Amino acid sequence: MTKKMRELQDKIQQLHENAKSFMDGENKDLTKAEQTLDQADELQKEFNLLARAEKADKDAAEKAAGAVPAAKSEAKADGFKAIAKKLGGLEMNAEEKALISGDSATSGENYLVPEDVRVEINELRKTYVSAKSIVTVEQTDALTGSTNYESGTPAGLTEFDDGDAVPDETNPTFVKKSFKIKLFGKLIPISRILLGAERAGLLGYLNRWFIKNAVITENKAIFDTLKAGYNSGTPKAVAGWAALKRSINVDIDPSCKINGLIVTNQSGFGTLDEEKDENGRSILQPNPANPTEKLFQGLPIQVFPDAQLPNIDGTHFPMFYGNTKAGATFMEYNSLEFATSEHFGFNKNQNYMRVIEGFDVMSTDTDAYIYGSFTATPTAAG
Repeated sequence: MTKKMRELQDKIQQLHENAKSFMDGENKDLTKAEQTLDQADELQKEFNLLARAEKADKDAAEKAAGAVPAAKSEAKADGFKAIAKKLGGLEMNAEEKALISGDSATSGENYLVPEDVRVEINELRKTYVSAKSIVTVEQTDALTGSTNYESGTPAGLTEFDDGDAVPDETNPTFVKKSFKIKLFGKLIPISRILLGAERAGLLGYLNRWFIKNAVITENKAIFDTLKAGYNSGTPKAVAGWAALKRSINVDIDPSCKINGLIVTNQSGFGTLDEEKDENGRSILQPNPANPTEKLFQGLPIQVFPDAQLPNIDGTHFPMFYGNTKAGATFMEYNSLEFATSEHFGFNKNQNYMRVIEGFDVMSTDTDAYIYGSFTATPTAAG
Protein backbone atom coordinates (compact mmCIF):
# COMPACT_ATOMS: atom_id res chain seq x y z
CA MET A 1 0.00 0.00 0.00
CA THR A 2 1.37 3.40 -1.00
CA LYS A 3 1.75 6.38 1.33
CA LYS A 4 -1.08 8.15 -0.50
CA MET A 5 -3.38 5.14 0.02
CA ARG A 6 -2.58 5.00 3.73
CA GLU A 7 -3.34 8.72 4.05
CA LEU A 8 -6.68 8.23 2.27
CA GLN A 9 -7.50 5.31 4.51
CA ASP A 10 -6.88 7.45 7.61
CA LYS A 11 -9.01 10.29 6.22
CA ILE A 12 -11.87 7.90 5.44
CA GLN A 13 -11.73 6.53 8.97
CA GLN A 14 -11.75 10.05 10.44
CA LEU A 15 -14.69 11.14 8.28
CA HIS A 16 -16.71 8.15 9.46
CA GLU A 17 -15.93 9.10 13.06
CA ASN A 18 -16.97 12.71 12.35
CA ALA A 19 -20.23 11.56 10.79
CA LYS A 20 -20.94 9.48 13.83
CA SER A 21 -20.39 12.49 16.14
CA PHE A 22 -22.86 14.53 14.06
CA MET A 23 -25.51 11.84 14.66
CA ASP A 24 -24.87 11.37 18.39
CA GLY A 25 -25.84 13.55 21.31
CA GLU A 26 -28.51 16.20 21.65
CA ASN A 27 -27.29 18.51 18.86
CA LYS A 28 -27.76 16.14 15.96
CA ASP A 29 -27.01 17.45 12.49
CA LEU A 30 -28.04 14.82 9.93
CA THR A 31 -27.25 17.14 7.03
CA LYS A 32 -23.61 17.46 8.07
CA ALA A 33 -23.51 13.71 8.76
CA GLU A 34 -24.73 13.00 5.22
CA GLN A 35 -22.26 15.46 3.69
CA THR A 36 -19.40 13.94 5.67
CA LEU A 37 -20.29 10.41 4.57
CA ASP A 38 -20.51 11.62 0.96
CA GLN A 39 -16.95 12.97 1.31
CA ALA A 40 -15.85 9.60 2.68
CA ASP A 41 -17.46 7.84 -0.29
CA GLU A 42 -15.58 10.06 -2.73
CA LEU A 43 -12.28 9.34 -0.97
CA GLN A 44 -13.11 5.62 -1.02
CA LYS A 45 -13.53 5.79 -4.80
CA GLU A 46 -10.12 7.47 -5.08
CA PHE A 47 -8.61 4.79 -2.84
CA ASN A 48 -10.11 2.00 -4.99
CA LEU A 49 -8.69 3.58 -8.16
CA LEU A 50 -5.23 3.84 -6.58
CA ALA A 51 -5.46 0.19 -5.51
CA ARG A 52 -6.32 -0.84 -9.08
CA ALA A 53 -3.45 1.22 -10.47
CA GLU A 54 -1.02 -0.28 -7.96
CA LYS A 55 -2.12 -3.78 -8.93
CA ALA A 56 -1.75 -2.97 -12.64
CA ASP A 57 1.80 -1.69 -12.04
CA LYS A 58 2.64 -4.85 -10.10
CA ASP A 59 1.27 -7.13 -12.82
CA ALA A 60 3.18 -5.19 -15.49
CA ALA A 61 6.42 -5.52 -13.51
CA GLU A 62 5.90 -9.27 -13.07
CA LYS A 63 5.16 -9.68 -16.77
CA ALA A 64 8.29 -7.77 -17.71
CA ALA A 65 10.30 -10.06 -15.43
CA GLY A 66 8.77 -13.13 -17.06
CA ALA A 67 6.56 -14.00 -14.09
CA VAL A 68 2.90 -14.95 -14.31
CA PRO A 69 0.68 -12.37 -12.56
CA ALA A 70 -0.67 -13.72 -9.29
CA ALA A 71 -4.27 -13.13 -10.30
CA LYS A 72 -3.81 -15.26 -13.41
CA SER A 73 -1.89 -18.01 -11.65
CA GLU A 74 -4.72 -18.73 -9.22
CA ALA A 75 -6.67 -21.86 -10.10
CA LYS A 76 -9.88 -20.34 -8.79
CA ALA A 77 -11.29 -17.20 -7.25
CA ASP A 78 -10.89 -16.57 -3.53
CA GLY A 79 -14.16 -16.86 -1.60
CA PHE A 80 -12.94 -14.56 1.17
CA LYS A 81 -12.17 -11.80 -1.31
CA ALA A 82 -15.56 -12.28 -2.96
CA ILE A 83 -17.38 -11.85 0.37
CA ALA A 84 -15.20 -8.86 1.32
CA LYS A 85 -15.99 -7.18 -2.01
CA LYS A 86 -19.69 -7.85 -1.50
CA LEU A 87 -19.48 -6.34 1.98
CA GLY A 88 -17.65 -3.29 0.65
CA GLY A 89 -19.89 -2.84 -2.37
CA LEU A 90 -16.93 -3.29 -4.70
CA GLU A 91 -17.11 -4.65 -8.22
CA MET A 92 -16.56 -8.41 -8.51
CA ASN A 93 -15.27 -10.29 -11.53
CA ALA A 94 -17.26 -13.12 -13.13
CA GLU A 95 -15.48 -15.86 -11.16
CA GLU A 96 -16.18 -14.16 -7.83
CA LYS A 97 -19.85 -13.61 -8.72
CA ALA A 98 -20.16 -17.30 -9.59
CA LEU A 99 -18.77 -18.27 -6.16
CA ILE A 100 -21.59 -16.61 -4.23
CA SER A 101 -24.48 -17.04 -6.66
CA GLY A 102 -26.98 -19.88 -6.56
CA ASP A 103 -30.59 -20.67 -5.79
CA SER A 104 -31.40 -19.42 -2.31
CA ALA A 105 -33.74 -21.39 -0.10
CA THR A 106 -34.56 -18.37 2.05
CA SER A 107 -34.83 -15.29 -0.16
CA GLY A 108 -33.32 -13.76 -3.24
CA GLU A 109 -31.18 -11.34 -1.22
CA ASN A 110 -29.06 -14.13 0.27
CA TYR A 111 -25.86 -15.48 -1.28
CA LEU A 112 -24.07 -18.79 -0.91
CA VAL A 113 -20.97 -18.93 1.27
CA PRO A 114 -18.15 -20.11 -1.05
CA GLU A 115 -16.76 -23.61 -0.58
CA ASP A 116 -13.29 -22.50 0.55
CA VAL A 117 -14.86 -20.31 3.24
CA ARG A 118 -17.09 -23.21 4.37
CA VAL A 119 -14.02 -25.44 4.70
CA GLU A 120 -12.33 -22.86 6.94
CA ILE A 121 -15.52 -22.51 9.01
CA ASN A 122 -15.68 -26.28 9.50
CA GLU A 123 -12.05 -26.29 10.62
CA LEU A 124 -12.79 -23.61 13.20
CA ARG A 125 -15.79 -25.60 14.43
CA LYS A 126 -13.36 -28.30 15.56
CA THR A 127 -12.07 -25.93 18.25
CA TYR A 128 -15.45 -26.17 20.01
CA VAL A 129 -17.11 -29.17 21.68
CA SER A 130 -19.91 -30.07 19.27
CA ALA A 131 -22.70 -32.52 20.09
CA LYS A 132 -22.88 -33.41 16.39
CA SER A 133 -20.13 -35.93 17.20
CA ILE A 134 -22.53 -37.96 19.39
CA VAL A 135 -25.33 -38.32 16.80
CA THR A 136 -25.60 -39.35 13.17
CA VAL A 137 -25.16 -36.43 10.74
CA GLU A 138 -26.77 -36.52 7.30
CA GLN A 139 -26.59 -33.87 4.57
CA THR A 140 -29.65 -32.70 2.66
CA ASP A 141 -30.38 -30.26 -0.15
CA ALA A 142 -34.12 -30.32 0.62
CA LEU A 143 -35.89 -28.22 3.22
CA THR A 144 -38.36 -31.03 4.00
CA GLY A 145 -38.29 -34.77 3.54
CA SER A 146 -38.39 -38.14 5.25
CA THR A 147 -36.29 -41.23 5.73
CA ASN A 148 -36.86 -44.72 7.10
CA TYR A 149 -35.32 -46.22 10.24
CA GLU A 150 -35.35 -49.76 11.57
CA SER A 151 -37.29 -50.28 14.78
CA GLY A 152 -37.52 -53.30 17.06
CA THR A 153 -35.17 -56.25 17.58
CA PRO A 154 -33.65 -57.72 14.39
CA ALA A 155 -34.87 -61.29 13.80
CA GLY A 156 -32.25 -62.34 11.27
CA LEU A 157 -32.65 -63.34 7.62
CA THR A 158 -35.55 -65.43 6.35
CA GLU A 159 -34.89 -68.71 4.55
CA PHE A 160 -36.57 -69.27 1.18
CA ASP A 161 -36.17 -71.55 -1.84
CA ASP A 162 -34.64 -70.38 -5.10
CA GLY A 163 -37.34 -68.87 -7.30
CA ASP A 164 -39.71 -68.22 -4.40
CA ALA A 165 -40.72 -64.74 -3.29
CA VAL A 166 -38.91 -63.43 -0.24
CA PRO A 167 -41.42 -63.66 2.66
CA ASP A 168 -42.62 -60.43 4.24
CA GLU A 169 -40.81 -59.57 7.45
CA THR A 170 -42.88 -58.42 10.39
CA ASN A 171 -40.01 -57.91 12.83
CA PRO A 172 -38.22 -55.57 12.72
CA THR A 173 -40.47 -52.83 11.40
CA PHE A 174 -39.42 -49.72 9.54
CA VAL A 175 -40.55 -46.35 10.82
CA LYS A 176 -40.83 -43.32 8.57
CA LYS A 177 -39.34 -40.18 10.10
CA SER A 178 -39.95 -36.72 8.66
CA PHE A 179 -37.74 -33.67 8.93
CA LYS A 180 -38.26 -29.98 8.30
CA ILE A 181 -35.18 -27.79 8.08
CA LYS A 182 -35.30 -24.79 10.41
CA LEU A 183 -33.21 -21.72 9.62
CA PHE A 184 -30.95 -20.07 12.19
CA GLY A 185 -28.98 -16.87 11.70
CA LYS A 186 -26.73 -14.30 13.33
CA LEU A 187 -26.00 -10.66 12.54
CA ILE A 188 -22.26 -9.93 12.42
CA PRO A 189 -21.00 -6.32 12.57
CA ILE A 190 -17.93 -6.02 10.34
CA SER A 191 -15.62 -3.04 9.87
CA ARG A 192 -15.85 -1.49 6.43
CA ILE A 193 -12.07 -1.56 6.17
CA LEU A 194 -10.97 -5.16 5.62
CA LEU A 195 -8.40 -4.14 3.05
CA GLY A 196 -5.71 -6.77 2.46
CA ALA A 197 -6.80 -8.99 5.36
CA GLU A 198 -9.91 -10.68 4.01
CA ARG A 199 -9.11 -14.21 5.15
CA ALA A 200 -7.87 -13.46 8.67
CA GLY A 201 -10.33 -10.63 9.15
CA LEU A 202 -13.46 -12.46 8.06
CA LEU A 203 -12.52 -15.64 9.92
CA GLY A 204 -12.04 -13.57 13.07
CA TYR A 205 -15.52 -12.09 12.77
CA LEU A 206 -17.09 -15.46 11.91
CA ASN A 207 -15.37 -17.15 14.83
CA ARG A 208 -16.40 -14.51 17.37
CA TRP A 209 -19.96 -14.04 16.23
CA PHE A 210 -21.25 -17.00 14.24
CA ILE A 211 -19.39 -20.29 14.75
CA LYS A 212 -19.48 -20.41 18.55
CA ASN A 213 -23.16 -19.40 18.62
CA ALA A 214 -23.99 -21.94 15.91
CA VAL A 215 -22.40 -24.78 17.92
CA ILE A 216 -24.29 -23.74 21.07
CA THR A 217 -27.60 -23.68 19.17
CA GLU A 218 -26.94 -27.07 17.55
CA ASN A 219 -25.92 -28.63 20.88
CA LYS A 220 -29.13 -27.48 22.59
CA ALA A 221 -31.29 -28.90 19.79
CA ILE A 222 -29.47 -32.26 19.97
CA PHE A 223 -29.73 -32.52 23.77
CA ASP A 224 -33.42 -31.54 23.71
CA THR A 225 -34.13 -34.23 21.12
CA LEU A 226 -32.26 -36.94 23.05
CA LYS A 227 -34.12 -35.99 26.24
CA ALA A 228 -37.55 -35.91 24.64
CA GLY A 229 -36.95 -39.20 22.80
CA TYR A 230 -36.41 -41.21 25.98
CA ASN A 231 -39.46 -42.11 28.09
CA SER A 232 -41.29 -38.92 27.08
CA GLY A 233 -38.49 -36.84 28.56
CA THR A 234 -38.54 -38.46 32.03
CA PRO A 235 -34.97 -39.49 32.98
CA LYS A 236 -34.08 -42.74 34.71
CA ALA A 237 -32.85 -42.23 38.28
CA VAL A 238 -29.24 -43.43 38.58
CA ALA A 239 -27.86 -43.15 42.12
CA GLY A 240 -24.10 -43.69 42.06
CA TRP A 241 -21.55 -45.56 39.98
CA ALA A 242 -22.83 -49.05 40.93
CA ALA A 243 -26.34 -48.20 39.69
CA LEU A 244 -24.85 -46.78 36.49
CA LYS A 245 -22.80 -49.95 35.96
CA ARG A 246 -25.88 -52.12 36.52
CA SER A 247 -27.98 -50.06 34.09
CA ILE A 248 -25.30 -50.24 31.38
CA ASN A 249 -25.10 -54.03 31.80
CA VAL A 250 -28.86 -54.66 31.99
CA ASP A 251 -30.72 -51.83 30.23
CA ILE A 252 -28.49 -51.37 27.18
CA ASP A 253 -28.48 -53.90 24.32
CA PRO A 254 -24.92 -55.29 24.01
CA SER A 255 -24.84 -54.25 20.35
CA CYS A 256 -25.48 -50.65 21.41
CA LYS A 257 -22.35 -50.69 23.55
CA ILE A 258 -20.05 -51.38 20.59
CA ASN A 259 -20.28 -47.74 19.48
CA GLY A 260 -21.59 -46.55 22.82
CA LEU A 261 -20.46 -43.69 25.02
CA ILE A 262 -21.45 -41.69 28.10
CA VAL A 263 -22.39 -38.03 27.73
CA THR A 264 -22.72 -35.72 30.72
CA ASN A 265 -21.94 -32.19 31.87
CA GLN A 266 -19.02 -30.86 33.90
CA SER A 267 -20.81 -31.34 37.22
CA GLY A 268 -21.87 -34.89 36.35
CA PHE A 269 -18.36 -35.81 35.25
CA GLY A 270 -16.85 -34.25 38.38
CA THR A 271 -19.19 -36.30 40.58
CA LEU A 272 -18.52 -39.53 38.70
CA ASP A 273 -14.77 -38.89 38.74
CA GLU A 274 -14.84 -38.64 42.54
CA GLU A 275 -16.57 -42.01 42.95
CA LYS A 276 -14.46 -44.84 44.48
CA ASP A 277 -14.92 -48.60 44.51
CA GLU A 278 -14.92 -50.79 47.64
CA ASN A 279 -11.12 -50.65 47.77
CA GLY A 280 -10.93 -46.87 47.46
CA ARG A 281 -9.83 -46.89 43.82
CA SER A 282 -11.20 -44.50 41.22
CA ILE A 283 -13.92 -46.14 39.13
CA LEU A 284 -12.86 -44.18 36.02
CA GLN A 285 -9.98 -45.41 33.89
CA PRO A 286 -7.86 -43.51 31.34
CA ASN A 287 -8.59 -44.26 27.70
CA PRO A 288 -5.44 -45.81 26.14
CA ALA A 289 -6.50 -44.48 22.73
CA ASN A 290 -6.96 -40.93 24.07
CA PRO A 291 -5.09 -39.98 27.27
CA THR A 292 -7.30 -36.90 27.80
CA GLU A 293 -10.43 -39.07 27.94
CA LYS A 294 -11.77 -41.31 30.74
CA LEU A 295 -13.61 -44.64 30.42
CA PHE A 296 -16.34 -46.26 32.52
CA GLN A 297 -17.29 -49.85 31.75
CA GLY A 298 -15.32 -49.48 28.52
CA LEU A 299 -17.44 -46.54 27.38
CA PRO A 300 -15.66 -43.20 26.67
CA ILE A 301 -17.05 -40.20 28.54
CA GLN A 302 -17.73 -36.98 26.61
CA VAL A 303 -18.16 -33.85 28.71
CA PHE A 304 -20.10 -30.69 27.80
CA PRO A 305 -20.31 -27.37 29.67
CA ASP A 306 -22.99 -27.04 32.35
CA ALA A 307 -24.27 -23.97 30.50
CA GLN A 308 -25.09 -26.09 27.43
CA LEU A 309 -26.24 -29.23 29.28
CA PRO A 310 -27.70 -27.85 32.52
CA ASN A 311 -28.16 -29.80 35.75
CA ILE A 312 -31.60 -31.29 36.29
CA ASP A 313 -31.35 -29.68 39.73
CA GLY A 314 -28.56 -29.00 42.20
CA THR A 315 -27.59 -32.64 42.84
CA HIS A 316 -29.00 -34.42 39.77
CA PHE A 317 -26.93 -34.40 36.61
CA PRO A 318 -28.03 -35.22 33.03
CA MET A 319 -26.43 -38.29 31.50
CA PHE A 320 -26.93 -40.12 28.20
CA TYR A 321 -25.36 -43.55 27.79
CA GLY A 322 -25.56 -46.12 25.05
CA ASN A 323 -25.51 -45.57 21.29
CA THR A 324 -26.70 -41.99 20.88
CA LYS A 325 -25.72 -42.07 17.18
CA ALA A 326 -28.56 -44.54 16.67
CA GLY A 327 -30.83 -42.47 18.90
CA ALA A 328 -30.86 -39.21 16.92
CA THR A 329 -30.00 -37.89 13.46
CA PHE A 330 -28.88 -34.34 12.69
CA MET A 331 -30.18 -33.33 9.26
CA GLU A 332 -27.80 -30.61 8.01
CA TYR A 333 -28.83 -28.31 5.20
CA ASN A 334 -26.00 -28.22 2.66
CA SER A 335 -26.15 -24.51 1.86
CA LEU A 336 -24.63 -21.94 4.19
CA GLU A 337 -25.85 -18.49 3.18
CA PHE A 338 -25.07 -14.86 3.89
CA ALA A 339 -26.58 -11.46 3.25
CA THR A 340 -25.06 -8.00 3.65
CA SER A 341 -26.22 -4.48 4.44
CA GLU A 342 -24.25 -1.24 4.28
CA HIS A 343 -27.14 0.82 5.69
CA PHE A 344 -28.04 -1.02 8.91
CA GLY A 345 -24.90 0.10 10.78
CA PHE A 346 -23.76 3.08 8.70
CA ASN A 347 -23.41 5.35 11.76
CA LYS A 348 -20.85 2.96 13.27
CA ASN A 349 -18.55 2.63 10.24
CA GLN A 350 -19.67 -0.99 10.01
CA ASN A 351 -21.41 -3.18 7.52
CA TYR A 352 -23.58 -6.01 8.77
CA MET A 353 -23.36 -9.57 7.52
CA ARG A 354 -26.11 -12.07 8.28
CA VAL A 355 -25.05 -15.72 8.18
CA ILE A 356 -27.74 -18.41 7.97
CA GLU A 357 -27.55 -22.16 8.48
CA GLY A 358 -30.33 -24.75 8.50
CA PHE A 359 -30.83 -28.04 10.32
CA ASP A 360 -33.30 -30.34 12.05
CA VAL A 361 -32.75 -33.08 14.63
CA MET A 362 -34.82 -36.27 14.46
CA SER A 363 -35.35 -38.79 17.23
CA THR A 364 -34.76 -42.29 15.83
CA ASP A 365 -33.99 -45.48 17.79
CA THR A 366 -34.93 -44.45 21.32
CA ASP A 367 -34.12 -47.93 22.68
CA ALA A 368 -30.44 -47.53 21.83
CA TYR A 369 -29.63 -45.25 24.76
CA ILE A 370 -30.72 -44.20 28.25
CA TYR A 371 -31.34 -40.67 29.48
CA GLY A 372 -30.41 -40.71 33.15
CA SER A 373 -30.56 -38.42 36.16
CA PHE A 374 -27.26 -39.20 37.84
CA THR A 375 -26.41 -38.54 41.49
CA ALA A 376 -23.51 -39.45 43.74
CA THR A 377 -23.51 -42.80 45.55
CA PRO A 378 -25.75 -42.45 48.64
CA THR A 379 -23.82 -42.29 51.91
CA ALA A 380 -24.34 -45.41 54.03
CA ALA A 381 -26.34 -44.84 57.22
CA GLY A 382 -24.10 -44.91 60.30
